[in-house]
Amino acid sequence: MPRFSILSLTLFCLFVFGGRATLAANGDREARRAESVVLKLRLLDDAAASGDADAYRKLAGKLFPGLFVSASELHDGDLKTDLSTAAVFYESAPRARGRATDCERELRETYFRLCRENAGDRAALLVAKARLHERWAEAELNYLRGARDDSTLDALAQVRAERSTDLSLAAEALRALEELAEKTDAAQFGGRLDSSTERELSPDESAKRLAEKFSDPLEEVDRILASLPRGAAYLVLSNARDAFRDGLYWQVKTLPASALVVNANSLADPSPLRQIDLGPDAAARAAADNLRAARKFIRRAEEELK
Repeated sequence: MPRFSILSLTLFCLFVFGGRATLAANGDREARRAESVVLKLRLLDDAAASGDADAYRKLAGKLFPGLFVSASELHDGDLKTDLSTAAVFYESAPRARGRATDCERELRETYFRLCRENAGDRAALLVAKARLHERWAEAELNYLRGARDDSTLDALAQVRAERSTDLSLAAEALRALEELAEKTDAAQFGGRLDSSTERELSPDESAKRLAEKFSDPLEEVDRILASLPRGAAYLVLSNARDAFRDGLYWQVKTLPASALVVNANSLADPSPLRQIDLGPDAAARAAADNLRAARKFIRRAEEELK
């Protein structure tokens, strides 16, 4: 065999086996990072199960926000999504103590069942959701470690089914956001309402009407996002929702401030923009900038869901 061929074969073998070793090392490193997050989530689970609210709050104070950072360093995928989602629910549980549940808002079947099981206790519901995603993450981690037992495979099959639900919910949120974008275009997002009756409204009444016009679509998006795990699709969809909300906030602020007629009680009830030393033009620019940002996030969400 010519020397060149021997050298090529040698380099090829080094590349193949070296690549496999690198992949194995990367997978092992990812597993160790994930295990560190799982261990901390288990501590939170144990603290929640103890029923000691003060101990749970102190532990959460020690682990967050570092736990979010650790989860964010994982590679994108099911494992990162479930660990991040579990962390979010564990972190928010203490703030929900004493609040009631609303199972009708739970669009995901698994969340709805957990809500029925923890009816009346929102903090317990959030912990139950966190425990569910933690259990899925442990199955995904076991699979990454090489486990192929029935329990692991059954859990992964459930995760796959849930990811299909994720796509359906995300697509519904995207549809609602796209309709919201069309509605803002129709209204010119400037409070210039169409009918003669609406043109006769006072600035304050116009602002109220504009806020009401978009509150229901935003509420629909909020409800859908609440049932989505904290993955890449959730991030861009929630950013679009926030941009729409901020744009609407600034537009509503501009309407009373830009009125041509000065209210006789204006000194006693000053312009909301005057209170924060901001002119109508600057507020209008902020509204327009947020609307453009919302459309950018919508386009990114469309790409993500493809």
